[in-house]
Amino acid sequence: MKKLIFISLLVSITNLSFSHDDNEARIKFWKEYYNPKLEVVSKNVPSLKISLIKNKPFYQIKTEIQNFKFTPENDMKNNLPTQGYGKLFINGEYVSRIYSKYHFVKILPVGVNEIKVILSSNLDHDIALKGQVISDSISYQFPEYTFSEARNKSYNQMIQCEFSESGQELLKKMKEQNMLITESSDHLQCRFDARNDVLDPFIDKMTRLQRHYHKVTLEALKKRILVWKTYEKGNISLRDARKQNQIIENEIDDLMQQKLEQLESAQK
Repeated sequence: MKKLIFISLLVSITNLSFSHDDNEARIKFWKEYYNPKLEVVSKNVPSLKISLIKNKPFYQIKTEIQNFKFTPENDMKNNLPTQGYGKLFINGEYVSRIYSKYHFVKILPVGVNEIKVILSSNLDHDIALKGQVISDSISYQFPEYTFSEARNKSYNQMIQCEFSESGQELLKKMKEQNMLITESSDHLQCRFDARNDVLDPFIDKMTRLQRHYHKVTLEALKKRILVWKTYEKGNISLRDARKQNQIIENEIDDLMQQKLEQLESAQK
């Protein structure tokens, strides 16, 4: 209750103080209130250098520090400019605290990402030198290739589903059973991954027709994978599996024709 009264009084005082000032002054006050700074007075100024290490399927942020120590054991215990933690921001959004040299990041948004780490004291004060927060930033584009390059990459990966060493072994195995490689759930899963993993981040770059084909193809592959897994488990005959597979493949042409007619009709 006392805390609520204090905050109310603080808001009232702030509004009175800035009643004749512009909005920038109010923003400056609240930024300094919620993000207090701790000035470095020693000659040994803390510093940091960050870099991104690709460790698929994740990434690691490497934070190298000087004249500073990560101290999770002292959280909320003291307020020194030489110890504390790093604040990780991605595209201006706070992500987490950093207490070690290497920090895992599971997901990066598609596009150009600004990755920033700010040194902070154990009492959550940003370490600063002459009013400037001590930090380091890097930019990283995810994925590292363009949509055009992604299409080529996806195509090459799908080719490898058949012509890689494991693909050739699977092809030989399927021939011995008088079956096609496309009648293997493993092969279809490989093709699904090649399209989904590489092209999915570029959905926004696709035309409406490309996007529709991408989604229809992925959905068809998922259905076909299920059909052939069911056959491989002995739950349906080869004849029934091939019949279901053909129906799914025919649906792709029908769905694409419907979409094309829809787009043409919208342009009239």
